[in-house]
Amino acid sequence: MPGEILPHEESTAFHHDIVDFDPVTLLCVSAVQLPMAETPRSRRPPAPEDAAPKRRAALRIGGGPITAPIHSWFTSPARSHPNAAQAKELPLHLIQLILTHLDDVGDLARVTRTSRLFYYMTLPRLYEKVTLCSYSEIRYIDGRPEGYGGGSPFAMGLNTLVSRSFADYVQSFRVKGDWREHDVDDYKQGRVPDNSMVLQIVMRAALDKMKNLTAFAWELNTPPLHTVYQGLINKQPGLTSLTLRCQTRRIPRPTTIIPPLPNLVTLVVYDIDPLCYPDDISLLLVGSKKLDNLKLHWNPRMRGSGEESVNLMTMFGRCVAARHSLKLRRMAIYNLFTRFAGDGMNEIIDATAQTEITVLNSMGSTDPMTVFVDDAWRHSNKHPPPQNLKMLRTDNTDKYGAFMLGRFKGLERLYFVNNRPGREASKPSSAAATPTTPSTATPGMTNGNTSANGTPTVTEHQTRSIGGEYLAVIETNHRTLRHLLLSDKWQLSDDALFKICQSCPNLEQLAFSCQVPPFESLRQVLSLTPKLWAVRMLVRPNTDLAENIDSTEGAEMHTFVIATEFWRPEYRNIKYLGVGDKLVFKLGAVWFPPAKGKEKIPAGQENSMNARRAGPVRRVERVSRESVNHIEIWGMDSMEFDPSFP
Repeated sequence: MPGEILPHEESTAFHHDIVDFDPVTLLCVSAVQLPMAETPRSRRPPAPEDAAPKRRAALRIGGGPITAPIHSWFTSPARSHPNAAQAKELPLHLIQLILTHLDDVGDLARVTRTSRLFYYMTLPRLYEKVTLCSYSEIRYIDGRPEGYGGGSPFAMGLNTLVSRSFADYVQSFRVKGDWREHDVDDYKQGRVPDNSMVLQIVMRAALDKMKNLTAFAWELNTPPLHTVYQGLINKQPGLTSLTLRCQTRRIPRPTTIIPPLPNLVTLVVYDIDPLCYPDDISLLLVGSKKLDNLKLHWNPRMRGSGEESVNLMTMFGRCVAARHSLKLRRMAIYNLFTRFAGDGMNEIIDATAQTEITVLNSMGSTDPMTVFVDDAWRHSNKHPPPQNLKMLRTDNTDKYGAFMLGRFKGLERLYFVNNRPGREASKPSSAAATPTTPSTATPGMTNGNTSANGTPTVTEHQTRSIGGEYLAVIETNHRTLRHLLLSDKWQLSDDALFKICQSCPNLEQLAFSCQVPPFESLRQVLSLTPKLWAVRMLVRPNTDLAENIDSTEGAEMHTFVIATEFWRPEYRNIKYLGVGDKLVFKLGAVWFPPAKGKEKIPAGQENSMNARRAGPVRRVERVSRESVNHIEIWGMDSMEFDPSFP
């Protein structure tokens, strides 16, 4: 009947038909109303006398799911039929389902301008996450500066949040980039420049209007002042995530003791430099009782120059005085260079609560510039091992690390980061030999060999020894591993690779360095790990093998070999395969040639090139390295700092 409410059964069936279409296309279809098929009056069954009252009762009581607010049925500008009774509305729950698949800000903005209904449904999502970026220089688009005829996009974005009512929808607010400070010499006179103070006031006004704020990130090159922190205190109890970027210029500035946020769960502070007037987070750490994730990143300047200016007691001194242990589940440390501060440091972190640890460019023993300071952690640290640890990510592969891995069990993800900065500067003469069994060789022995810059050179024997100890610990204590990224310095033999896969049958992602194994051995190894779907073969950069792989001819040959080998049933679960640093292949379905018209292969030429081309092949697509960063054995193999927690 015209004007009848769409039954739930019909809308559900329609949902099954449209879920595979593009969400923007579906929204356009929903904006143009669907006309009902006309039924000749002579064929229409006569309506009972009480049909109209029943329909009115259904509208009042709710005889079926209401497809749209009643007030919008006749006011939506998307309606294209003059007679509203001749059209059906797409149910609201289907529109909402389609909107959940839109993640591009431009698509959300365009859908918001489609109709009144979409405006009210999409506007909260459009302003749910707001990021404003400031640039030190004026950017030009089509020959005109950004914001031509008005202010910069950064300033106009702040104006919208302060002067309009959209701030109520904001749940995540982030400001980043370079703020152009004027009259910097005012700091030397003991006062904050006017344009920086105005920025703090406008930010405070915007924060005061964000009633539902849960995450705030200040990533400008100028630090926030007490005014902004007071605005964050007013966001309780909703604020759970805070990200701060410290300044990197040695300009005297007012420093703030950041007040505690009782409901804070995630804290990220990066670019910490003690000589650049960072804010004090000690009170924030001791007062945030629900803190679960902590990421601290120091400026690499101190470690690079051997400057011992970091003092952890300035951060954790209040925790030590209050005998408060941080129950952190996830902790990440970058570029730490400081001495062990004393026995009180052992009680700062509750080891029983830790499940994920990341330690990059910190507390290593391979650099003679930092070895005396880093060794203090090994000699004095009595921190108990984290018995519940599930993920470890580090670039440190010395003997002490293998010893620490042997003190607990049950790791599920282990990543040895290979992409160290400056690693490509020296070209190794040859790859290290295969790790075999644990050895008692003393770490740090150089046999009198040093590199051109004075750094001790780790010999092949030492690399074999250390790699063997790590493999032995993994096979003994961590048979629960699902992700394993090994060091590219450890070249595994076929037997070592077989033992790793045999000991860890739950592996889903595996990255290792080895000589090219025979296909028969590779099939046997993969049969031991039925859940494995991502494999990466590591190759040391600037070696002859790496240059051959990265060449155009090498890439084409690898594509052909993978297509003609990985169609076999042993590889059916493999979806991604990487060779070296640049070659990444996405594996698809298997193509079987038609039996009719297939040329017969002569005897003895079953493994020839023509036979391989004629036989079954796997569809192989070469993809970029950036497209697989969501896969951990690629995404975690980087020294670049990411302020967000995964």
